[in-house]
Amino acid sequence: MDKARSSKDIRKLVVVSLLIGVMLVSSVFALSVTAQPAVGGSIVIALSAEPMNVDPLTGSWNGGFVGGQLFESLLKFQNDLSIAPNLATSWSVDPVQGTYTFKLRNDVKWSDGQPFTSQDVKFSFENILSKYDVFGSFYFANSTVSTPDNYTAILKPGIFLQGIQLQLLASGNGVIYPKHVLEGQDFLKSTFRTTNPIGTGPYIMKQWVAGQFIELVRNPYYWDKPKPYIDKITIKFISDPAAIIAGLKSGEINYVVPEGIPYEAVNSFKQISTLNVTLSQRPPYVGAIWFNTKAPIVSDVNVRRAISYALNRSDIIAKATAGIAAHGQASIDPNFVPPSPNMVFYNYDVEKANSMLDAAGYKRSANGTRFTLELLVPNSQPELVNLAQLVRSQLADVGISVSVKLTDFGTYLTLSGQGDFQMFGVTYWTSPIWTYSLFHSRWIGKGIFLNPTQYSNPQLDELLEKWLRTSEHSEQVKVLQQIEDIISQDVPVIVLYQINWVYVRSNFIQGPDIPDGKYVFVDSLANEYIVSSTTTPGSGQLFPIEYLVAAVAAVIVIVVAVWFILVKRKKQPAK
Repeated sequence: MDKARSSKDIRKLVVVSLLIGVMLVSSVFALSVTAQPAVGGSIVIALSAEPMNVDPLTGSWNGGFVGGQLFESLLKFQNDLSIAPNLATSWSVDPVQGTYTFKLRNDVKWSDGQPFTSQDVKFSFENILSKYDVFGSFYFANSTVSTPDNYTAILKPGIFLQGIQLQLLASGNGVIYPKHVLEGQDFLKSTFRTTNPIGTGPYIMKQWVAGQFIELVRNPYYWDKPKPYIDKITIKFISDPAAIIAGLKSGEINYVVPEGIPYEAVNSFKQISTLNVTLSQRPPYVGAIWFNTKAPIVSDVNVRRAISYALNRSDIIAKATAGIAAHGQASIDPNFVPPSPNMVFYNYDVEKANSMLDAAGYKRSANGTRFTLELLVPNSQPELVNLAQLVRSQLADVGISVSVKLTDFGTYLTLSGQGDFQMFGVTYWTSPIWTYSLFHSRWIGKGIFLNPTQYSNPQLDELLEKWLRTSEHSEQVKVLQQIEDIISQDVPVIVLYQINWVYVRSNFIQGPDIPDGKYVFVDSLANEYIVSSTTTPGSGQLFPIEYLVAAVAAVIVIVVAVWFILVKRKKQPAK
């Protein structure tokens, strides 16, 4: 009887011990999920093209990405796209006076240790944003800023456009610059925009080795402690897609700004347990062809319409984007502006394209060719290179010979800004903010990505001006639908598909902002952190290794304790 009871007690002890072990392991895994971000470590990011500068005002996505780590705006976008304080602790709007009042943080320093004050806000809007920003030179033109004290700034733009200006104030186009550094300098020629930036952002530039990399390190004066969590970010310039793919797979590259990732690599990335792959339509971009509407041949709207009918969008999506992109022809974000019933859609129709080209007076020659067009694309974007080859093949079917001109990204931007092209392969942002500067005639000849098509339509200009001054969202949508209708009829641009961005990162990089896509890839990485981890095969679930070691140790202790008790009981003499 005593032996039976002893055996029963031992079984109970084993069960209780195992339950304790399970509870310990579970609690350890729970701790691994709720653990606070750790400070430290480094990551390597790939850019498919070297920036010309790191100033977010240029509108260049690759330079803007770097600038997003160095500089900050008064406000910021949250992940749900709502606007929140940043360098400002709060803000208020006075529609009657046409002003924005900002209460500023009093604990911010520039990365050289100097204090940030309202004088920097005044200097930025009156001397930089209103003169040099791709959007601010219009939306914040003739701005004045009054400064009742060091931590209050009252902004009065020349034109009060609340719906647009608040978004810009939360973006890279609302960056604040240091008065004590830039006052008296020629801003466009200043090395501040390249190798000597001073900002309030989470990182500072340690070095820029031309043609190779930019190295960023933690800003010791950053106000939002303990951020940034990551000590060092190395941004390498890698134009070869094969090298980017190999680097991601080997772990030598930990993150790629999305335009550098070939679509055909997505499936292979998904098979690698050390990588996290996400598809997202944020920010809203399209793959498209822009026409220089002043160039020979494509100045004829009927030629542009015929080309749009001649392009097989389904085939382009399947082959240029591995079927990942989405169908769509809207030049304005359709999630913001639903297409109207009057929008013209160009469904694939070779017969119609041929008929329109014949009617326009461009008959086929003896060799079957009507004319030759040049298509400009950057060699650093595989998607656009593939798109160009498909466009060349498809337009050959209607007698149009296409010469594809591949250039480096800097040359590509320069030629587009000069209007030195006939057709231009591009991925571009379809936010209504950009619609004005892309299609209003006032922007012709003003610089990179500012009405590069040289398109002019007085009716469209009038509608764009009306939209700017319309505050009610529903009325804005109605006006933008009319704008979309005219663009679809005049075809300064052919939208081929809506982009699904491919975000790939090493899965030891955690945090809320990758992928984010809030504003054209210029968002800060201050919230991202590195976990020392191991991966449960097939699950993709990460557990910090120190927690796993603790869990295993706890189980071993329990097993040893149970074994010791069993051995001891066996040695005791029977009663």
